[in-house]
Amino acid sequence: MAGEEMEEDSVHEEPILRAPDHTPVNDDALSIPEEVQHRFRGATVQLLNLLPPATATKQDTVAKALSKARAHGGQCVILEQESKPIGYVDMIDLVVEETEGNTEKDLTELLRPFGGSQEAPKLPTSYRIITPDTELAEVATFLQQHAFAFVTDAERKHIVSIVTLADVERYMENPPRSQALDPRSAEESRRDQSLADLLQKLGDFPPLIPDEVTDFYLERAGFQSEDVRLKRLLALATEKFVSDIASDAFHYARIRTNAGPSRARPGQGAGRDRARTVLTMDDLSAALGEYGIDARRADGYR
Repeated sequence: MAGEEMEEDSVHEEPILRAPDHTPVNDDALSIPEEVQHRFRGATVQLLNLLPPATATKQDTVAKALSKARAHGGQCVILEQESKPIGYVDMIDLVVEETEGNTEKDLTELLRPFGGSQEAPKLPTSYRIITPDTELAEVATFLQQHAFAFVTDAERKHIVSIVTLADVERYMENPPRSQALDPRSAEESRRDQSLADLLQKLGDFPPLIPDEVTDFYLERAGFQSEDVRLKRLLALATEKFVSDIASDAFHYARIRTNAGPSRARPGQGAGRDRARTVLTMDDLSAALGEYGIDARRADGYR
């Protein structure tokens, strides 16, 4: 428990980092690929639930920086000087030093400066503004060329968190349900809404099959339900099924009539004979066969 409390304190008691105030802002528009824009669909940084940045100074030890990095989910440690970021230390470098037994070593040699050198680190020559309202598509494109990105508050005065490409990918693996739906999910949602509208209308507009007939056959099948709308939905589905079979059977009959020889008498036109379609059991059997129903008569009845 004491270890957990210490870990939580290391997360919440970090110094407040000031955003660069005299550094020029890079306003060049990023070229965001269309597939990246479509993938994130307007999601923003605030959906990531990021931790505040882990901070240290060059004089801090590897052990202290590594403890902070682990408490912050393995993110890199930002080195600060007078509450201004001057560089960072990668988690991998810290683990290597721990493996070699250099836990009491300071962070000077591990510093990766944003500008200048390890001996005289400087702020970057320019920076890009990323706030909680910045779209993830822009952040993901930026992170293709950078190890991480600073996220400032809405007023752009303080650095509230850092984001890496791993944070973005982790979010996309489990996006919240409130996120915009993909085309397939949107189609399923529209279908659910259409079904709800149909069930609501079935209470006022009964199908052609009487409710008593539906109740009789549902009871014979062992299906019991007190919801009249559900019964009428099944009756409506039955009507649609019978209508499709009749339409297919008529189609087969028309093909057979047009393909067969004309039975018109000599001197009479064949138009009247071909305009008449006779539906036979063979036509109905062919239509039912498309639905997996074998309606062929036994050989003894042919």
